[in-house]
Amino acid sequence: MSSVPERGELLQVLCHVQFPATKQEIYRQCAELGAPAAHLARLKTLPEGTYVEADTVLQALPHP
Repeated sequence: MSSVPERGELLQVLCHVQFPATKQEIYRQCAELGAPAAHLARLKTLPEGTYVEADTVLQALPHP
């Protein structure tokens, strides 16, 4: 069973991202913040686009 981060765990990292941001910018900022590999893997599934806040990122993520 793989370890998929919970919304709250992702939010702890996403709250430090500077928005608005594209998928690539969000991924880069989270990587620079030292986000765990499982979080980064989850963010790779994010649809392309520009996001205005952490909540819109969480809503756009496909369900695991």
